[in-house]
Amino acid sequence: MLIALGGALAAFAFNVTHAAGWVDLEVYREGGAAVLQGASLYDLSVGRYWLQFTYSPFAAMLFTPLALVDMEIAVALWVLVSILALEAVIWILVGRVSVRNRGRRATHTLFIVIAALPLYPIVITLWNGQIGIILLLATVVDLTYGKEKWRGVITGIAAGIKLTPLIFIPYLLVTRRFRAALMVGLGFLGTVALGFLLLPADSRDYWGGTFFDTQRVVTAPETVFFNQSIRGMLLLMPGSWPTTPLWLALCAVVGAGGILVAARTAKKAGELAGITVCAIVGLLVSPVSWPHHWVWCVPLLVLWAYRARRVDTTLEKVGVGFLWFVFLLPGYITLATLLMYPSRAGTWLTLLMGSYVFSGLSTLLVLAVRFGRSDRRRRKSGSGDDYAAFDGQGRMA
Repeated sequence: MLIALGGALAAFAFNVTHAAGWVDLEVYREGGAAVLQGASLYDLSVGRYWLQFTYSPFAAMLFTPLALVDMEIAVALWVLVSILALEAVIWILVGRVSVRNRGRRATHTLFIVIAALPLYPIVITLWNGQIGIILLLATVVDLTYGKEKWRGVITGIAAGIKLTPLIFIPYLLVTRRFRAALMVGLGFLGTVALGFLLLPADSRDYWGGTFFDTQRVVTAPETVFFNQSIRGMLLLMPGSWPTTPLWLALCAVVGAGGILVAARTAKKAGELAGITVCAIVGLLVSPVSWPHHWVWCVPLLVLWAYRARRVDTTLEKVGVGFLWFVFLLPGYITLATLLMYPSRAGTWLTLLMGSYVFSGLSTLLVLAVRFGRSDRRRRKSGSGDDYAAFDGQGRMA
């Protein structure tokens, strides 16, 4: 809580004295203001970067309270809520890996929050005023704590704000939780229906094709370096060749295979691990995945760190440390290069920043190989699975 308050006060002070940062939050505010004023959402052009509103009409309705306060107040409140959401996610993760003593759990949470705050996806989320950490918390709470009857509704509402949580529908279907998958779909369709009811013209524009127009999202040539999805990597590869067919083929393979790996991960390592892997699959196959979308690196790092502590192998501990550096340094190096030495941006920068994609693909591959080996050993010996460092509830066994 003290970290969140300190971050909010620092954000407020910085925003008062500097006209930089929180560009996405400004877009949210302008979207909310457009709803209140009856203006067209998708004709907006906000700030010095001429950013456009790329979210759904339902999201714009949720952003209307931001238009009722000054930008400085909005920044402080947004940073406060975002850091509190990060702390809540980590509190849940720590509790699910068997740290049950409240004092130890609070201590672990504090140190993990301190380690997570400098990570580039977290910093850029706070700096831009993005909603990713809040949606991360909503999804984690819904799919791990939600009542069985209503589980999936909040995830569906989150998908009505930002489409990426729809990846959990096939995951829930594969894991045979058909009711939860249905509730995600109903929650999402409810947001669409509400948008058509209250903002029919904007809804026709958005769902009529605006939502799939990536040119509204990628607004400057240099931003392509930050698109950390399979498609983003393909677009940066040298040469002139059709990338769309290859992207679709890779998405089919990674999407289908990744969902199966996520389902297997949930069975072996608990629900939190399963939804984390599923979210990574969504980031990889999405047309655009900015660094702030990769806030799912936090549960990935936390769950892997506790597993490495549990099995006590040097290789896994080194792997956790390496992954932490992947999500710490490349983003800052890429940003500094583009700001100070743009002429030096090239293939090396693509590979550096592409470490997010490579890490995601490697995670899926390692899990698939490990599960395959585990199955072969179990068939030969008739024994249990030595991978299961967590029980079915996501707690360490």
